[in-house]
Amino acid sequence: MPPSVYVSRINQIDATQLDEEIYKVLRNQVKRITEHQPVDGIDRWQPEIDALLKFFVWYFSLRRGKSTFGQQLLNLHYENLNRAKSVLYLILTVVPAYARDRLDDTGGNGRLRGCLDRIASAAKLLEFINLLVFLNRGTQPRVVEFLLGIRSRSTTTHKPRNIGYSYMTRELLWHGLMELFTIGLPMINLHYWKHAVKRLVSRGSRTSVLHSSPRMDAASRCAYCNETPIMPMHAGCEHLFCYYCLTAHFAATEQFQCVECGAQLRRQDAKTYEARSETIHAE
Repeated sequence: MPPSVYVSRINQIDATQLDEEIYKVLRNQVKRITEHQPVDGIDRWQPEIDALLKFFVWYFSLRRGKSTFGQQLLNLHYENLNRAKSVLYLILTVVPAYARDRLDDTGGNGRLRGCLDRIASAAKLLEFINLLVFLNRGTQPRVVEFLLGIRSRSTTTHKPRNIGYSYMTRELLWHGLMELFTIGLPMINLHYWKHAVKRLVSRGSRTSVLHSSPRMDAASRCAYCNETPIMPMHAGCEHLFCYYCLTAHFAATEQFQCVECGAQLRRQDAKTYEARSETIHAE
């Protein structure tokens, strides 16, 4: 059975991205090897090093076969690539980038630099237009492929995709658990269960409600969050609470113990704190 003619767009784009990532990995490895060398000497020869890396990548892929490393990983190849097109592929992918990088490093003729910048901008525009055309027709995702007239083809035939049912079962179970936790956890009243456990633990040591009026000053702190009380409230003991701290507890349970003094606080005793001016009578 002959190889399949159809090649999915995503495989062609992935092959291009893999080629770029392989080049970046090699470039980073070279930088790590030369990191202890003088920086000026390495940077001076960086365009030549990049061109040499691209040459080696080409030599061990398209020079000896009809597919790049990225295509080999995805079982693709160029169906109509010959020796002349392979050499032109190397020239088109290496020479323009090398000339631009070398000219930027040497600070050459300003007119020539401007010309190269315009050519680079035109090349980027062509890449963008070619990408739009590729998304429409599904072939030749790169301009160099369009210029050389080469197309990607699959080296394998279409085969039914094997799906492991154990893998599918794990995925379904995991997603089901995630949905359960996402929906169920917000419905659990954590305040209620926390106070229920406290009541069970301290059943024999309950403290009666201490009806006293708290006083608020600059050093006062919420008995629950230990911050300056916001919209302060109290429920019978001498400690103050933030409005949200106290109402959240009473929304969970009718009564709970003060975390500071252990007094039993009830919903009906909750009041907004009102500052009272104290008048000192000297007699």
